[in-house]
Amino acid sequence: MSVEALYKVILYPFINESLASLKAMTNLVGEAGEAFVDNVDEFRFKGYAVCSEVTGGLDGVIMMHHYPETAIAIGNSVCENMFEEKYQFTEINEELSNALAEWGNTIVGRSTDLHGRYSLDYKFSSPYFVHDVNDMDKYLAGVKEVITVPITIEGVGRYYFNLLIRHVEYQSVGIKREASSGIANPHTKQLPVDSKILLVDDSAMIRKALRRYLAQLGYNNVVEADDGSTAVTMVQQEQPDFMIMDVVMGEMNGDQALANIRANGSKVPVVMLSSVTDQALVKSCQSQGISGFIFKPIQADTGAQIVKNYLKIA
Repeated sequence: MSVEALYKVILYPFINESLASLKAMTNLVGEAGEAFVDNVDEFRFKGYAVCSEVTGGLDGVIMMHHYPETAIAIGNSVCENMFEEKYQFTEINEELSNALAEWGNTIVGRSTDLHGRYSLDYKFSSPYFVHDVNDMDKYLAGVKEVITVPITIEGVGRYYFNLLIRHVEYQSVGIKREASSGIANPHTKQLPVDSKILLVDDSAMIRKALRRYLAQLGYNNVVEADDGSTAVTMVQQEQPDFMIMDVVMGEMNGDQALANIRANGSKVPVVMLSSVTDQALVKSCQSQGISGFIFKPIQADTGAQIVKNYLKIA
């Protein structure tokens, strides 16, 4: 099995999406190098990684792998681009962790969604993060081959994509990257500025950014929930006039929360927010009555205008 084949079928969508998200979310420019076979015995943890388990026709792990200084630079840039403020953290703290998680979730979500549009015998887990060098041994257990692609960020440094392979049954399927766009709110009447808006997202960073964009538009009556089950309760207790809700969350996903909210009789306008662009999911949400679907990322320079375009009720 060739490195080129694995690169094109499995790694290419992740790399392509990471370069696109790097530009969109940080204004940094990256360039992918040539894929090569790494030495399993000499493979070392660099300090910070976003990982997704691969199962099915391939058994292994996809790892977006950074030196700490590169992760810090990316995290600072994600924050700067989202909040239009200068960030100069020198170590990975909670705020940078949230920023890196949002960047990693966006890349993995959009890449695995793209894989899912084709008849490939691979499935990917939700992304998770590795900070401890002592954790690396368990990811290397049973690994027979490592494919590596370096990504050079202009003026910053490098990060790497690694495909750690335990077993694979390769099928030759071509993949092309597809651009995603949001589903517009079809209404025309703008939401009154004194309306109560419920923000639902398990990312504190996204809630902070959305609250800021809303404030720029004059909307300050904002309440928050960090998971779908809390959102279901808050709709009943708070009686919001409008909701913006993420799809993929920990305790209860947004599409499930939406179903419960509708089952409870609420007709509150809901705009969904996600990096996952799966059309079946979008159609499922549309069938339950939503007022649009925003595909991440959204950034400071366009965030307020994007949100404004969705704050319509009739």
